[in-house]
Amino acid sequence: MVMNSHSYFLNQLKLGSASRRYYFDARITSAVKPLVELLQQLNIIRRFYKLSNDKQSYRVFPTYSRHRRYARSLTLYTRSTGGITLTYQSLRILNQNSPHSYYVLETSQGIMTHREAVSKQIGGNLLLIVH
Repeated sequence: MVMNSHSYFLNQLKLGSASRRYYFDARITSAVKPLVELLQQLNIIRRFYKLSNDKQSYRVFPTYSRHRRYARSLTLYTRSTGGITLTYQSLRILNQNSPHSYYVLETSQGIMTHREAVSKQIGGNLLLIVH
């Protein structure tokens, strides 16, 4: 089983969104919290808050819309070894070829979308694609 700091939360999010649950509880560490905040900015997660009984347990509410039949699809690319690394040049091409998708990257400057990485002229490891 693939395990890194982000894969547990992303798998919980994908399962919760697929079953259209109103909320789910997940363990969010300080390494994963920037990813959760970015997904909230991308409108994948409506909100999340810390549960009072544990310091790393959070309740997460995925975003659903009555106008959109399906939730946005997530394709996960988290790997423990041999992840997919995207250079600045490849991100520029992806930015032009897929204007409606977001590529979430783990870079040396933190977690960001491919559009932010292109503006900062850096590359990184691919975590997931939001369609």
